[in-house]
Amino acid sequence: MNYIFSTIYPNSKKYFDEFINSINAQSYKNFKIFLVLNGTSLSRKQKNKINNEYKIFRINSIWQKSRVEGLKQLLKKKPNLIIFADSDDVLDKDRIKICIEKIGANDFIVNNLYLFQKNLKNKKKWLKRKEKKITLNQIDYKNFVGCSNTIVKGSAIKKIIDLIDIRLIAFDWCMAKLLLLNKFKGVYIDSPLTYYRQYNNNNSSLIKFSKQKISKDIKCKLENLKYFLTVRLKYKNKIKDLENKKKMLNNKNFLKNLKKKFMKNNQYWWSTI
Repeated sequence: MNYIFSTIYPNSKKYFDEFINSINAQSYKNFKIFLVLNGTSLSRKQKNKINNEYKIFRINSIWQKSRVEGLKQLLKKKPNLIIFADSDDVLDKDRIKICIEKIGANDFIVNNLYLFQKNLKNKKKWLKRKEKKITLNQIDYKNFVGCSNTIVKGSAIKKIIDLIDIRLIAFDWCMAKLLLLNKFKGVYIDSPLTYYRQYNNNNSSLIKFSKQKISKDIKCKLENLKYFLTVRLKYKNKIKDLENKKKMLNNKNFLKNLKKKFMKNNQYWWSTI
């Protein structure tokens, strides 16, 4: 059985109705839902809105751990495909259908996104890249594999779940690198099949520049590169470069140049620094 996997937090709960309506509207219906409730709950009215069979796992922990522990519980059900979906986003009605059709012999598939803030009508297509297989070099220093746009075979997640470091901010970036390092195959498709909400709770904004964003991006990137340093030795120089950039956060010219880079189209997660 295929499962939609999503974690709901106190800050994302207010978007639940919009999120679940987009799941109920899926043209492909053969899936169940696995919801991780981290430090929050759903009312009876909200539960009654869920059309598909669902399972709830409750936890109260840091968000990275809640996601990993939830996945471990889901793996006990031996899922065929795990359809990652952030609970503050909206799914295109054909997301699951198209991704299942195109995953083929690959172990995971990543779709493009629409970026939006408050109104779905004011959306903007995110990436401009061709449909092709995903390689480790493509996500060494930036990322486009997220919990909003990725579907992974359960057998692949099972192989790497104990390797995911719950201290890292970017769970999805860690997961993607581990999949590729363990020889699992991924493919990117250009169809924007997820509406990715841009607001204050994003780990890294794709539309708003600030000193705080850059500081958090540097922290996240350093965490990731240091964790993978033993298998990607070329990260050593990049780590030094990031440490130097960290010291320049109060330099106005430094931030001004970064902002120019950020304002260009086709930004990835963590690509500005």
